[in-house]
Amino acid sequence: MADYIFNVARLLAQTSGQRRSVDVNAPPEAMDVPELVGSLWGTAQFTRLSDAVLVTGRMRGLARVPCARCTDDVEFELVFDLNDQFVPRTDPVRGGTLDPGDRWLLDPGHNLDLCDVLAEGAISALPPRVVCPGQCKEIWDDQSPADRPLDPRLAPLERLRREMLYEDGESHG
Repeated sequence: MADYIFNVARLLAQTSGQRRSVDVNAPPEAMDVPELVGSLWGTAQFTRLSDAVLVTGRMRGLARVPCARCTDDVEFELVFDLNDQFVPRTDPVRGGTLDPGDRWLLDPGHNLDLCDVLAEGAISALPPRVVCPGQCKEIWDDQSPADRPLDPRLAPLERLRREMLYEDGESHG
């Protein structure tokens, strides 16, 4: 089995409070997160609840996104916490179907697949804006906004802004 899919049938047969630790290692191909450069890894703790399995842990991985200033790629470490519940499709003690509510479902064989949970965590951990740690940051911090080079993608907007401004500097439209 993959290092992000775990069978929890034995844990479901135990009483509430029982725990199990597992090492997680999910390759980027298993998740639909194009920013991931390598695997997501960490340790997860499975805790038996009365009707579910609680998954907690800290995950890490490498991501690559474009710099907000120069558009060069910036690689950085993602770190996020897991705190999710998985419920079986049927109640192992009383029988019958369980309502998952806002929790994840185990597959019929009681396998807990962390793939979607890890993808959600990685996407949530991506910062909204990343700036190069090196020369790009220094150049932009030393220049006033008027002296900074214009991003070529914004040139049509700059031309429009100039056309809309009169010499008095006011916008009339």
